[in-house]
Amino acid sequence: MHLDHRLLAAFDAVATHGSVGRAAQALNTTQPTVSRHIKLLEQQLGNPLFERDAYGMHLTAAGADLLPRGRLILHEMELAREMMEGHRGLRRGAIRLGGVEGVARSFLPAILAEVTRRAPHLRIEVEVASEDRLERALANREIDIMFATQPPREVETVAIGTRTFQDRCVVFCAADHPLLRKNPIGIAEVVEEAWAMGHPGATTRLQFERLVREAGFSLPTVMLQTDSVDVIIAMVAGSNILGWLPEPILNARSSQMAITVLNIPELELVRTFGAYRRARGTFPPAGQILLDTLAAIPG
Repeated sequence: MHLDHRLLAAFDAVATHGSVGRAAQALNTTQPTVSRHIKLLEQQLGNPLFERDAYGMHLTAAGADLLPRGRLILHEMELAREMMEGHRGLRRGAIRLGGVEGVARSFLPAILAEVTRRAPHLRIEVEVASEDRLERALANREIDIMFATQPPREVETVAIGTRTFQDRCVVFCAADHPLLRKNPIGIAEVVEEAWAMGHPGATTRLQFERLVREAGFSLPTVMLQTDSVDVIIAMVAGSNILGWLPEPILNARSSQMAITVLNIPELELVRTFGAYRRARGTFPPAGQILLDTLAAIPG
């Protein structure tokens, strides 16, 4: 059976966007063209791939089975094209990276700047999200490389390169917090306060809870739960709630928000990040440019 790239691309776009109209916009083509490609693919496969109603297009059981395999085929076809361009000496293609916001605010910009200098025609896509979301993205082939503090759990991976990067998580509060009138301020005082943290199970929250327990204290009250660092910082700056985030994120927002870092050694954590890729499947040729860049950036 011959699976046409155009038909699979139309199928993937409709599955992603939920309608023929939005899929056509994403593919920069017309609605009749997308509809025709879907119909041809359904005829080739002998199964309806979508259920159609007033709310849009929804995958059938057959469509749901095809989607991950179709995306894999599209991904491998794109990698094959990039590889052939590499043989012709073209430093093109795409590389898709993922990291938490601390990564995006600290060492990643320097890496990307060097990558673009070495390969100005390379397309770079960056996903900034929580580590659990990035693990799913890596498993689903939505990103090719993930910067993480430990090997991802949702997919078999291998470390790429030997270079690692670090940041530091610290306690912070509003610039006018009543705690600042006490001297000294220690962990016994801060664990009695209310906190703003990520949701239960989030990597940073688990790391924070481990530090508290290792120091011999009970977990503090979490008054605000959110995965948005902007919300956490805003709430901390405008209230008596405490927060715990990487310094690069706080430094990037310190000019807009009146916040102060507290010196609580027991609750400081230096995190070490490595780069990981899927152990199975083709690694994009453009990934070698990233590897060369990681090796070249001074430690």
